Amino acid sequence: MHFSDRRKLIIHTVIILALAIVTVAIGAYQLDQFLALFFSRESMQTVYYYSREITEVGNSVHYFVISIVGILFTTLLYPRISFLRQKLSAARNEVIKYWSFFLLKALLLCGLFLHLGKFGFGRLRPHASDSFNPLSFDPLNFHHHWQSFPSGHSQVLFTAATTALLIWPRYRFVFLLIAAFFAFTRVTIHQHFFSDTVGGAAIGYLTTLWIYHIWPPKDLQKP
Repeated sequence: MHFSDRRKLIIHTVIILALAIVTVAIGAYQLDQFLALFFSRESMQTVYYYSREITEVGNSVHYFVISIVGILFTTLLYPRISFLRQKLSAARNEVIKYWSFFLLKALLLCGLFLHLGKFGFGRLRPHASDSFNPLSFDPLNFHHHWQSFPSGHSQVLFTAATTALLIWPRYRFVFLLIAAFFAFTRVTIHQHFFSDTVGGAAIGYLTTLWIYHIWPPKDLQKP
């Protein structure tokens, strides 16, 4: 996939959006409640416990810290510390700077679209519903319980994964599978329905690709 080709990216976007919309619809009417009830079984308590331990891999704070540390290192420390300039070439420093700024932009813009969706849909989280009703909505309700769709952790994971696959395209499927695995923990701990994670993944993936298309790297060496 050549993400610098606008026509191909538009076609790719339309396909992914169509798949996401169909999957969200099937999830809302067929899978969401079923999965929520399945993972509420007593036999699933071990899965719930381990999922709680690892689900915060999708917390945006980690990735904001990574991007900001990269920006501070390349713009403030590198120019001032001769030891760093001896160990790290100027070209490599520019690569780190570009991707640090890129990740920050992607997190901010993806997060903006995500929260517009959360407030606009106002979907009740599964843990806040006794029956795990996936069709309970209250648009413009700003309470945390009514911000289920789309999933923020899923969006962040796919924003990070898409950034990684743009840097190392050879491992793109590995990055996406890892993101999907951790995003699914939001379902197993009843923080989100399955369709919420699909919506978040679509936002993180597609928005990041378009940011790359709009602000592509110029004359950067491979990291």
